[in-house]
Amino acid sequence: MTSGSVDLLVVDDGAALRGYDCRDVVRVEEVAGEPGGYLVRLGRLGSPREVACREVLGSVALSAREIRPVPEVLRERITGEQPWAVGLTGREIYLLY
Repeated sequence: MTSGSVDLLVVDDGAALRGYDCRDVVRVEEVAGEPGGYLVRLGRLGSPREVACREVLGSVALSAREIRPVPEVLRERITGEQPWAVGLTGREIYLLY
Protein backbone atom coordinates (compact mmCIF):
# COMPACT_ATOMS: atom_id res chain seq x y z
CA MET A 1 0.00 0.00 0.00
CA THR A 2 1.29 3.40 -0.90
CA SER A 3 0.39 6.70 0.71
CA GLY A 4 -3.18 7.68 -0.14
CA SER A 5 -4.01 4.47 -2.00
CA VAL A 6 -4.90 0.84 -1.47
CA ASP A 7 -3.62 -2.14 -3.50
CA LEU A 8 -6.37 -4.59 -4.41
CA LEU A 9 -6.41 -8.12 -5.80
CA VAL A 10 -9.09 -8.00 -8.52
CA VAL A 11 -11.17 -11.10 -9.26
CA ASP A 12 -14.13 -11.85 -11.51
CA ASP A 13 -16.81 -13.90 -9.76
CA GLY A 14 -18.96 -14.14 -12.88
CA ALA A 15 -21.33 -11.39 -11.76
CA ALA A 16 -19.01 -8.52 -10.78
CA LEU A 17 -15.41 -7.44 -10.43
CA ARG A 18 -14.40 -7.71 -6.78
CA GLY A 19 -11.42 -6.14 -5.09
CA TYR A 20 -9.77 -7.51 -1.93
CA ASP A 21 -7.05 -5.69 0.02
CA CYS A 22 -3.78 -7.36 -1.04
CA ARG A 23 -2.57 -7.23 2.57
CA ASP A 24 -5.44 -9.57 3.54
CA VAL A 25 -4.67 -12.25 0.90
CA VAL A 26 -3.09 -15.38 2.35
CA ARG A 27 -3.04 -17.51 -0.82
CA VAL A 28 -4.65 -17.92 -4.26
CA GLU A 29 -5.19 -21.51 -5.44
CA GLU A 30 -6.39 -22.90 -8.75
CA VAL A 31 -9.21 -25.36 -8.14
CA ALA A 32 -8.32 -28.76 -9.64
CA GLY A 33 -10.68 -29.94 -12.35
CA GLU A 34 -12.34 -26.52 -12.64
CA PRO A 35 -11.23 -24.60 -15.73
CA GLY A 36 -11.05 -20.98 -14.71
CA GLY A 37 -11.81 -21.76 -11.06
CA TYR A 38 -9.85 -20.16 -8.24
CA LEU A 39 -10.05 -20.02 -4.47
CA VAL A 40 -8.77 -16.89 -2.73
CA ARG A 41 -7.90 -17.43 0.92
CA LEU A 42 -8.15 -14.28 3.05
CA GLY A 43 -7.51 -13.60 6.71
CA ARG A 44 -4.34 -11.66 7.40
CA LEU A 45 -6.35 -8.58 8.44
CA GLY A 46 -9.38 -10.27 9.99
CA SER A 47 -11.35 -13.47 10.18
CA PRO A 48 -10.19 -16.23 7.82
CA ARG A 49 -12.48 -16.80 4.86
CA GLU A 50 -12.43 -18.21 1.34
CA VAL A 51 -13.80 -16.65 -1.83
CA ALA A 52 -14.41 -18.62 -5.03
CA CYS A 53 -14.02 -16.85 -8.36
CA ARG A 54 -13.74 -17.79 -11.99
CA GLU A 55 -10.74 -15.59 -12.81
CA VAL A 56 -7.99 -13.64 -11.05
CA LEU A 57 -7.41 -10.49 -13.07
CA GLY A 58 -4.42 -9.08 -11.18
CA SER A 59 -3.97 -6.12 -8.91
CA VAL A 60 -4.83 -2.46 -9.07
CA ALA A 61 -3.96 0.51 -6.89
CA LEU A 62 -6.88 2.83 -6.13
CA SER A 63 -6.33 6.30 -4.73
CA ALA A 64 -8.51 7.60 -1.92
CA ARG A 65 -10.48 9.76 -4.38
CA GLU A 66 -11.39 6.64 -6.43
CA ILE A 67 -12.99 4.89 -3.43
CA ARG A 68 -16.58 5.80 -2.63
CA PRO A 69 -19.34 4.54 -0.32
CA VAL A 70 -21.63 1.92 -1.84
CA PRO A 71 -24.76 3.62 -3.25
CA GLU A 72 -27.87 2.51 -1.36
CA VAL A 73 -29.60 1.34 -4.55
CA LEU A 74 -26.66 -0.98 -5.28
CA ARG A 75 -26.44 -2.19 -1.66
CA GLU A 76 -30.10 -3.27 -1.86
CA ARG A 77 -29.40 -5.42 -4.94
CA ILE A 78 -26.43 -7.32 -3.52
CA THR A 79 -27.16 -10.51 -1.61
CA GLY A 80 -24.67 -12.23 0.68
CA GLU A 81 -21.44 -10.53 1.67
CA GLN A 82 -21.78 -6.75 1.41
CA PRO A 83 -18.98 -4.62 -0.06
CA TRP A 84 -17.58 -1.86 2.18
CA ALA A 85 -17.04 0.49 -0.77
CA VAL A 86 -16.86 0.80 -4.55
CA GLY A 87 -13.78 1.67 -6.54
CA LEU A 88 -14.33 3.90 -9.55
CA THR A 89 -11.67 4.33 -12.22
CA GLY A 90 -11.96 5.75 -15.70
CA ARG A 91 -12.51 2.24 -17.08
CA GLU A 92 -13.91 -0.03 -14.35
CA ILE A 93 -16.10 -0.24 -11.26
CA TYR A 94 -14.95 -2.58 -8.48
CA LEU A 95 -16.87 -3.83 -5.46
CA LEU A 96 -14.48 -3.67 -2.51
CA TYR A 97 -14.65 -6.43 0.11
